[in-house]
Amino acid sequence: MSYLGVGVSPANIPVNHATDLNATDRRLRLTELVLRCAICGLAVLSALLLTTAHQVKEVFLVEKAAKYSQMKALT
Repeated sequence: MSYLGVGVSPANIPVNHATDLNATDRRLRLTELVLRCAICGLAVLSALLLTTAHQVKEVFLVEKAAKYSQMKALT
């Protein structure tokens, strides 16, 4: 018994609060992998759309084509 009587356990009983931590970790890692693959796929798709898109606007009978270098946010 301790001096104050605080923190004394009546028996040494092992306590395990996690029921199936390995399955939860596996599901979490699989979800993270799927999300990362989806993000990479969407990034590749957006790069392909940027390089293959041809936008032309007509201003006073002059056609002006949009270019990748005109988008300051992407350069």
